[in-house]
Amino acid sequence: MSLFGYKAVILLLNVWIVNSSMFRNDCHVTTWTEWSLSGQYTESRSRKIIWLPPGGVSLCPPLCETREIKADCKVSEWSEWGGNFGFGQQLRTRNVTQNPMGTGNQCPNLIENRYIDKTPTVIETAKNVEQYFIRTRSNPYPGEWLHALVRRQTAQGSVRDLLLIMDSSGSIGQTNFQKANKEISTLIGLLCPENPFNKMNGQYQYNQAAMLTFSSTVYQNFDFDDYATTEDIQGAITKARYYGGGTNTAEAFIQALGMFQSSKGYRNSSEVKPEVLIFTDGQSNNRQQTLQAVEELRKVADVYGLMIGGFTERGKDELTAYVSAPINEHLFYVESYTELEALVKYLSDEKKQAGAWWCAPFNVG
Repeated sequence: MSLFGYKAVILLLNVWIVNSSMFRNDCHVTTWTEWSLSGQYTESRSRKIIWLPPGGVSLCPPLCETREIKADCKVSEWSEWGGNFGFGQQLRTRNVTQNPMGTGNQCPNLIENRYIDKTPTVIETAKNVEQYFIRTRSNPYPGEWLHALVRRQTAQGSVRDLLLIMDSSGSIGQTNFQKANKEISTLIGLLCPENPFNKMNGQYQYNQAAMLTFSSTVYQNFDFDDYATTEDIQGAITKARYYGGGTNTAEAFIQALGMFQSSKGYRNSSEVKPEVLIFTDGQSNNRQQTLQAVEELRKVADVYGLMIGGFTERGKDELTAYVSAPINEHLFYVESYTELEALVKYLSDEKKQAGAWWCAPFNVG
């Protein structure tokens, strides 16, 4: 190679050295990693330094990037409309197939309730009361004899602290108030097990009951631990005083919330199922306050409603809003006190026919 050739090579080498990042203040980094979940609604990616220049990290580009995940809620198609219940209502539902994330659109309503021009028969309502209130779905049903033994062995009865809220307003009237109390006292006697509210050795082994009546004012008839036998509780219900006056349902729900306290004999919710059964024939005097109060009550107890009489669409909407979800398992309706009597008689006859199969065993440890 000629002298000129050597000089050219040396010149090119010097240019490369001068311009090389190893001898400049450039920072060399790897390529970005794939995006990965880094928080509930965020994901991030990172890269590493290959060459740190003499000037330090401050000369390097960002090594981490985070971005918000955005995903809209996705739902399934609507189910078919369900069976007739309540005031002549049907439900249909849909499920969430993808939860929303970040600023994605939230989920739409998952339940729709519509009225149809047909109320359930008394027997249809009685069967709903039996399945969803008197006996839980885990209990065996009369007539299913082929599987009853297996189901009875694997089912478990529900231990409850049940609060009754009885409408004592002027629209009820004293005669109908007494009829209602008589039928409700019979109804709760059908709960499981036999003698569902009897104490054992001074302690309630299974269920407890308390009661409020309401009109313009709310009256606390008895606490959860006031009576030692089912018969005594039934007697206290039938002897409750009628007051007349307005329909202050809001105050009834407020005081009901206060009944689920140890000072009222209420047991811990880890030991029992707290329940409310409200019997009423009309809208409240203060709809907004009532709905606010029952919303708080539903956070503490499962609220059932047994409604009676005639209602406007607005009234039906309000009373439907009292009960816990799913509403088709918590809302029951009869048009008259004759129908109420027929409903309770049907359930009493069903219990007699079922005999020992009426109740699932209780595991009270």
